Amino acid sequence: MSVRKRGDVYSFEFMESRQRYRGTLNGRDGMAYARTKQEARDCESEIRIRVRQGTFGKEVGLEDFSKFFDSVYMVYAKAHKTDWKHDEYRGEVLKLFFTGKQFSEIKPMLVVTYINDRIKSTTKRGTTRNPVTFHHEVQLLSSVFNMAIREQVTTVNPCLLIPKSVKKKIPGRVKRDRFLTVEEETRLFAQLKGRRSHLAPLVRFALDTGLRRSELCRLEVTHVNLSDSARVITRPTGKLARVEPGELIVTRGKNGKSRTIPLTSEARRIAQLQMSDVTNWQFLFTSKRSGGGR
Repeated sequence: MSVRKRGDVYSFEFMESRQRYRGTLNGRDGMAYARTKQEARDCESEIRIRVRQGTFGKEVGLEDFSKFFDSVYMVYAKAHKTDWKHDEYRGEVLKLFFTGKQFSEIKPMLVVTYINDRIKSTTKRGTTRNPVTFHHEVQLLSSVFNMAIREQVTTVNPCLLIPKSVKKKIPGRVKRDRFLTVEEETRLFAQLKGRRSHLAPLVRFALDTGLRRSELCRLEVTHVNLSDSARVITRPTGKLARVEPGELIVTRGKNGKSRTIPLTSEARRIAQLQMSDVTNWQFLFTSKRSGGGR
């Protein structure tokens, strides 16, 4: 290894393109301060990357993380991302932890500390958080650093240097296949009687299509194709989408993308029934209270 400890401080030395680079990780003259051998190795890896990028020795990374997030990243997100509100919400959590930090001060081990602290934290209800939440937060942090690199505000993305053992703690998603049992479905529809009877078709349609509540509320009559030929509709992005006979299209899902879903015979029957109601001229399921989608 090119990292060694001399006295109370760590130093590095390596060759790159036939040129020798050496220095002391004592926190002076623009150098980082390493407290442990692992931190020294991370610093040395960062310096190697900066050498290859031609930015080593230049004064970068002094931009405040929170200010950059608000004035640069979020401005871009609001203009180009449909799910920018998720970034805004998660960004508040990141800014709270990294408050007052410059890009150069946010090292891989500090990101690891952030992850471990979040894993130990609980919600307002006292329950543990889903690890996928932390995955999304670190993804956002990585995106901010990538933008900062493009803007020449910093040179290295510390999220790329997180140990694999820590990455395993924050999986991208938790596989979850959940279906109602016959008994659960019977109990559910037993509650949809009387003043709740108008919800029964909506719930059955949701069970047969797997649509989320927000997707059901936005589902328009023109998004359901009960004809014998394919239909082309215009998505919110302006792009065209093809809907085959016996399908519906979700124009904007949870991830901002569209998808088509085949209709079961029961879902088709409910759709025909809803379309026969003249009050449902725009949305398939119209709210009697607001007049819009449920």
